[in-house]
Amino acid sequence: MGFLRRRLPLRSWLAIGAASLGIAWMFGGEMREGGSLLGSLVACAVPLAGAANLTILQRVGERQAESRPDMLSGVLLGALISALLTLPLAWPLQASNHDVGLLAMLGVVQLAVPCLLMVRLTRELPAPEIALLALLEVIFGVAWAWLWAGEQPSASVLLGGGLVLIALAANEMAAWRESALGR
Repeated sequence: MGFLRRRLPLRSWLAIGAASLGIAWMFGGEMREGGSLLGSLVACAVPLAGAANLTILQRVGERQAESRPDMLSGVLLGALISALLTLPLAWPLQASNHDVGLLAMLGVVQLAVPCLLMVRLTRELPAPEIALLALLEVIFGVAWAWLWAGEQPSASVLLGGGLVLIALAANEMAAWRESALGR
């Protein structure tokens, strides 16, 4: 039991452990190949902040279940504040129209839609389940860099990412089986 006073099924704990091992494998491999310790620590802080965010969103939703605050408008407000705060860092704007188009697509497809879906899912799924599914971003980030930027992931990244995918798939198949059996 944790902050939300909700028990997680054993399958979720096993998936969390296996996915953590996969990510540790990826970062360990990068460190052995001369990766940046600071970069790795920042990369570790992002999912921890995301997990805290999901837990808080779910906690707020449970406390105010009868009034259910609209967190989607909060996401929009947060995006606008972030854009305003980071605009001076991007000045003077020197991106080509092509780059602006790519950035707009990235903003919608990679940031806005997934963020809105995640906030909406906090009403349906436990925060740890959502955090597990959010690990797909790590996998897809590597895949996009591999496919579109011509980067070559190392063997440790491929093995660690494979372990994360297996953990996620096994967790979801077990959940599907549990619901099919009516547990």
